[in-house]
Amino acid sequence: MTETNDPQGRSSRSRAQDETAPNVRGLQHRNTSPAWLARAAGIGLSVVSVGFVLLLPFVIGRYGELSLITRPLPVQITFVLPYVIAALTVATTIGTVLAWWNQYWSLRARLHQTILALLGLGFSWQLATLGFLAL
Repeated sequence: MTETNDPQGRSSRSRAQDETAPNVRGLQHRNTSPAWLARAAGIGLSVVSVGFVLLLPFVIGRYGELSLITRPLPVQITFVLPYVIAALTVATTIGTVLAWWNQYWSLRARLHQTILALLGLGFSWQLATLGFLAL
């Protein structure tokens, strides 16, 4: 493939890099913006919480009650999830406070994020009360 020069002396390859550079910079900025991170934490909190609720009865049913003492690998993975939930709850709560402080999204989106944070706080408290989180 031969490179052609434009009137400004740039090759076709450098023109292509210039055209894609704003898209890459925009993607990198979006992935590190507080608004995007707050939503990602809320989505992660929802997914991991539902995963824990579905996985715990499955693992106990599959390996029996003795698995709570012997702790095979699937049980160990299941019992790590409450700590992930607690970390995502903290991140979602911080993201919610920042969303209200900086008015990131619409009112409806901020209310949704607030509800996710409150549900995460309640679920984390319940996990701590039931002994899944050793605080």
